[in-house]
Amino acid sequence: MKLGNVEPRFLKAYNILMDKFGQSSFTYDMAEKVLKDNYENVNEVLSKLVEAELLEKTAKKEDKRKKIYKIKPLTTEKIEKVSKDKLIGLLKQGADLIRTQVDYKVLLLFLFFKAISDKYLLKVEELKKEFEDLDEEDIYVLANEEILELYDVEGKKLYVWQRVANNPEDFINALNKIVEMNKEKLSGLDELIKRTGLPTLFENENRHIVQHLINLFSRADFSEASYDILGDAYEWTLNYFAPTKAKEGEVYTPIEVSKLIAHLVEPKDDEVILDPACGSGSMLIEQYRFVGNNPNIVLVGQERNDVTAVLAKLNFILHGINLKDAKVFIGDSLLNPKFESFIKEVKGTGKADKVVANPPWNQDGYDENTLKVNEKYKDIYVYGFPNKNSADWAWVQLINYYTEKKAGIVLDSGALFRGGKEKTIRKKFVDDDLIEAVVLLPEKIFYNTQAPGIILVLNKNKPEERKGKILFINASNEYVKHPEVKKLNKLSDENIEKIAKAYKEFEDVDGFCKVVDIEKIKNNDYNLNVSLYVFPIEEDEDIDLNEVYEELNKLHNEYLDKFEVVKGYLEEINGLIK
Repeated sequence: MKLGNVEPRFLKAYNILMDKFGQSSFTYDMAEKVLKDNYENVNEVLSKLVEAELLEKTAKKEDKRKKIYKIKPLTTEKIEKVSKDKLIGLLKQGADLIRTQVDYKVLLLFLFFKAISDKYLLKVEELKKEFEDLDEEDIYVLANEEILELYDVEGKKLYVWQRVANNPEDFINALNKIVEMNKEKLSGLDELIKRTGLPTLFENENRHIVQHLINLFSRADFSEASYDILGDAYEWTLNYFAPTKAKEGEVYTPIEVSKLIAHLVEPKDDEVILDPACGSGSMLIEQYRFVGNNPNIVLVGQERNDVTAVLAKLNFILHGINLKDAKVFIGDSLLNPKFESFIKEVKGTGKADKVVANPPWNQDGYDENTLKVNEKYKDIYVYGFPNKNSADWAWVQLINYYTEKKAGIVLDSGALFRGGKEKTIRKKFVDDDLIEAVVLLPEKIFYNTQAPGIILVLNKNKPEERKGKILFINASNEYVKHPEVKKLNKLSDENIEKIAKAYKEFEDVDGFCKVVDIEKIKNNDYNLNVSLYVFPIEEDEDIDLNEVYEELNKLHNEYLDKFEVVKGYLEEINGLIK
């Protein structure tokens, strides 16, 4: 189907017709009666639906009112094995279908439920071959331990997609039962289900959209799809809707920025990685992937928005990350960091090896009186409190406190040079030699702002040769045009490699990066603005002097010719006047 070219108003008409006629044939007159309250030009609507292959004409008549139409289902093709491209194509089809009518998180819920169901059933088949003497219930119990609990031992009932997809009531009950059976791992998922409005979507005018989505996912078999493919598909969905959701206040860190931070903080096996403003968990996942296959690291996140925190949990699951090694806490990290006790259980100290974050930029309302709510404020905010207009340096202090080794923080570039209380805090970070590098990013790479942003790298274990110095990298020109969003840019793999190489080598490169002594920064009144220390070199254009001369000579001759023409006109005019 060509859903990508169908406007939402025509998809709405499709659903109205589906609701009224289902798979029964109907005439133009019958369609007109159904659509006339919402559409002036019914003929245009039907033509568009035929063009999109959502409607078929079962009989061709010259008189449009005698044509016979029939709804075509969104898809009948079955995908036996799901590749990354096919899965993203399926999600794109679902995204085009829902547009603004259904919360995009429904796509994420369906992807999660279908993928986990397929993985579970595959595991059941594998276990049956391995343990031929066990009965079916025992096999389900074993599968519960390896995937998620989808079999209710007490009620002796299996809750998988395949058994409930055709019954709306069973579908919602199954999701809620799965949450109940996996309380610790999936806590909050029931709230996400409610917030998307999924239970009522089966009952209102959008019920056919939901049914079509179920049909789309039912045709795909995720059982043998790698967790990398499933995880990438999940990230694609978040990324696809990020530009739209940014206007509504949701913030999503582009994957390439998270990848760049992984190159800068260099996570390793046996480390604990913390993100105190983790959002949907994407930045933590990139640290996990950077280390390699099945790394022995612990991911810890905290997120203020409870629904977004659940999205992070689903993100971990679909990336094949065991939730025993990936915890997400809900709450405001600046006021109540809940992760400390868990980190202490894991490594004996409440501090993480590495910390990564893209906290809310210029968050207001976090002045001294507010931050003192945090029981550990005397330990965390030792360099002072920011003003109430921007919490940027409150976040930097929180991250610094919970970092044992290195941290990578995405901030608004204004944090590098603003005065007042922020300057006082910034000064102490410079004096204590905690800042290792500052990277100026290109503009227009974030979905919620055109501002360039920066990455601040903290290092509590600077090598001897880096002490007393800060590396400034001006990556403002390191971008390519975004392939899907016209007004945006993005970092390519080559851009990331170039920035990472400059950081590792820690040497001057004209027009790109410069190692600056802290004394010079002090002389500049603790201004960390990257462009103050390194500015991109404008590329000189190669000039062919012979070519330039020929062009100028040509223009000169044209000028002389026109001059003679104008001179002749003037002489004629003057002659007539005389």
